[in-house]
Amino acid sequence: MDSNSLSELTRQLHLSPDNSRAQQDGFPTPPGNGPPRRRAPPQFHPGMTEEETVQYIKAYKAWFEEDRQIPPEPAPPIDPSSLISEQVDRRAALEEAGRRDRAASGIPIFTTIVGFAKHSSATPIEGLEPVTFAGMLVRHAHVGKYLLCRIVAPCSRIVAIQTVVEDIDGRVHDLSIYNFPATFDCSLKHLDALFPIGTVLAIREPTFKAPMQGIRPIVRVDTPTDLVFVVPSSPLLRRVTWTTGPAVPRSPTEPATLDAWRQRGNTYFSSHQWFLAAWAYSRGLVIDPQAAVIRSNRAEVYLRLKYYSGAAYDTQRVLSAKGLPDALSDKTIFRLAKAQYGRGEYAEAEKNIARWHARHPEDLAAAPWIARCRARRAERHTGQYDWASLFRKAAKDIRLDVADYMGPIEVSQMTNRGGGRGVVAKRAIHTGELLLVAKPFASAYAADLPQDKIVITLDLISNISKERTDAVLMAAIIEKLYGNPDLRDQVYHLYAGPDHPSPPGSYPPPLGPAVAVDPFSPSIDIDIAQLEAICTYNNFCPLRLEDKHIAQEAKPTGLYPLASLFNHSCVANAIWYCIGDVMIIRAAEPIPAGTEITIPYSVEESYFARQSVLKKHMLEHCTCWLCEEDRKDGDEHLQRRQELNERVLSRQLLPASLLEAQQFEEDVRKTFASTRGPIRPMHALALHIVAEKQRTSGDPRLLKESLQADMDALRCLGFDVAEESSGSQNELPIGTDRIPTVTSFLEPSGMMLRMACTYLNLHEQAKAVPWLRAALWLTDTSVGGGKDLFMLVHEDALEQLGIHEFAAQVL
Repeated sequence: MDSNSLSELTRQLHLSPDNSRAQQDGFPTPPGNGPPRRRAPPQFHPGMTEEETVQYIKAYKAWFEEDRQIPPEPAPPIDPSSLISEQVDRRAALEEAGRRDRAASGIPIFTTIVGFAKHSSATPIEGLEPVTFAGMLVRHAHVGKYLLCRIVAPCSRIVAIQTVVEDIDGRVHDLSIYNFPATFDCSLKHLDALFPIGTVLAIREPTFKAPMQGIRPIVRVDTPTDLVFVVPSSPLLRRVTWTTGPAVPRSPTEPATLDAWRQRGNTYFSSHQWFLAAWAYSRGLVIDPQAAVIRSNRAEVYLRLKYYSGAAYDTQRVLSAKGLPDALSDKTIFRLAKAQYGRGEYAEAEKNIARWHARHPEDLAAAPWIARCRARRAERHTGQYDWASLFRKAAKDIRLDVADYMGPIEVSQMTNRGGGRGVVAKRAIHTGELLLVAKPFASAYAADLPQDKIVITLDLISNISKERTDAVLMAAIIEKLYGNPDLRDQVYHLYAGPDHPSPPGSYPPPLGPAVAVDPFSPSIDIDIAQLEAICTYNNFCPLRLEDKHIAQEAKPTGLYPLASLFNHSCVANAIWYCIGDVMIIRAAEPIPAGTEITIPYSVEESYFARQSVLKKHMLEHCTCWLCEEDRKDGDEHLQRRQELNERVLSRQLLPASLLEAQQFEEDVRKTFASTRGPIRPMHALALHIVAEKQRTSGDPRLLKESLQADMDALRCLGFDVAEESSGSQNELPIGTDRIPTVTSFLEPSGMMLRMACTYLNLHEQAKAVPWLRAALWLTDTSVGGGKDLFMLVHEDALEQLGIHEFAAQVL
């Protein structure tokens, strides 16, 4: 989240810095009895400005590096009863907070920090040696070891899952678990079901972390795949004796039979608790891995969780069994088809649906699925989509059901970028040609945010406060990887910065076979530090065409793997937009074969505003010719231009008079050097403001002047604008060889609509039509969809201008 937006949000919620709890390590431990051996970390509060946040992050990084230099040391002895008692009190406090009225008590704000070095294990548990707390050191990752422990206190959760564990010797310490699937915004009852007292865990290569305050160290688990849930029959428990006794006091009695676990899974399924249902079915499969019914049931739950790899594996295993009853076989075939559809294997899915339909010819369920498979196959092979229909659907459901499409492009090593990757044209490409349609690997929108708290993410890599949706996105990516291990390379073959291994030169990786998903012992290793870096370098802010009212304090975030390989240019040769969560990239100009294809990461009018956005993408210095020209204008002029831009953003010019608007335009014009080229995005904005003020007068002379002002504005954006129209309604008043990319198509197309309306007000209909056609051409070339999508995208503007019916008639 932008720090200034965060400050404003804090003000609106009536929160002072004291209302924010910096939950960086999970446990607000009491101070130790002796003097601290290290300096306390700097303190953050949500009211900090953007500059204060940057300074805080720098101070925190310095403190973190200083703290890392302290040698590892043994942990002090901890009294088990007091530690457990404090955790019980924390749990009770959370339960009480959940009963209070949020309107009266306010929304709590918590802080989490990402981007620092952290260890994730890549060694199977079978290749590790056991260790106990007595053999562990604080500030140390115990590579080559695993910690066998069990939960002895109820769980709580703010940012991390927090509890207390004991090792086999009876020593206890705090445990913080980050990033565990299906727990980002879960209830305490959900945690009790996943991590009941008595649960035995094996933590691969555990990290013993020093506390933020006090003397009690914490076992910190950042990577959920480092957790192995140890079932009673596990070989890890052979010859293990717990010093405090075989059972933990207050631990619940768990089912002991396959049928009991099946019934528990069915109960969770009936209440739509999909992850817990999968958990229960999985416990049943530990007892009998050949239990076909419970495995098929788990496949259905995996479908609900979108664990398509796990669902495909389970259904294939069930169908491979001999003597399967017809009813179970048929049900499992349909589940396999759905899993294949979710994996993008549309032809295979259609075959299995047809196979099922052959056994149930009277059932109507198959027809819509077959139609969907065929539609996805056509989209993937032809790049033809019903854009208007998708636009309408996206207004109701952001996440659309479409196939990805890859046009005449390929990923290539870019020698001019130091060997990094980019996207190039495989053949000559024409203006407006569809290059890519991409669903996100994962995405997060305002509607996905938790309602009972605000989580602020501070990123030590980019030195910024990230969007509120970033934490939700990270949880979604981890869960998708957890349930679809075969997709790991789609994410981990992306660039993660200089501190991580370089990715391979080719992309995308091929889709592998379906992989088993075992919640108790994951088959995938998730490196959280690398994943955080990947998100910092590759995430997009997927602003949607159908939603023009994005809240600044809750901007969306998405990871679009293939799209992230397009490099940036402020004057790019391709453009991108989103309908729902679907990203569309089209050529903005003719692109010769072998040419790199770039997209704009920012279309801000002022230089400083663009650079601010680019820093979030880890781009410190854009070398495109537009930025070079801006820098030639000089720092003083750039600063002045930014100040003028902020007047627009703060809506100060809304009540301004025409004279004030003209003075504003003159002030903007003076910030450009006399030798400056014609592309001046900020000047275009100023000219359009003047045009709007002239229109409001209703004076015919000023109306005509407004037309000239907007024509000049379009030229400042890079359009080739003809002089006074020849009068032919079929001749466009703009050049059509390319689309300027220094701004979104919405701004210039909006100008064109206003110009058409102005001509109508001047009773010059013949001159209005070409500008409507120009707006249609620009919209269609940018996003496709022809007249139907044009009328939808610009519906509000056409209605406000009173020309909706006219446009529908003449276009």
